[in-house]
Amino acid sequence: MYLVARLELSYAGVMEFMTVAPKVREKMEARGCKMLHAMFQQVERLNTVIHIWDVPDANTYFAAVEALKTDPDFPEILSILARSVVDETLTLATDAPYAPVRS
Repeated sequence: MYLVARLELSYAGVMEFMTVAPKVREKMEARGCKMLHAMFQQVERLNTVIHIWDVPDANTYFAAVEALKTDPDFPEILSILARSVVDETLTLATDAPYAPVRS
């Protein structure tokens, strides 16, 4: 299962977001969510980040987020995300029958 996160960033918040994103990745991966790809959108709205995560199931993602809330770094992470992320869209998806085989 995949989680696709589309994060619209404020123009002023891009650099600050870039400082916290590796911390979030590390903490989420320690809890069972694996980031497959991180991209900056080049067409349409600029300063939009797309993250693709491999998650065993939806519950793993939700449990990882709940665990992150108890992390000592969470207040700083939340503060930076609140300043830099304007909008967030999360989508849970599974492979289509014609998807390439993953190794």
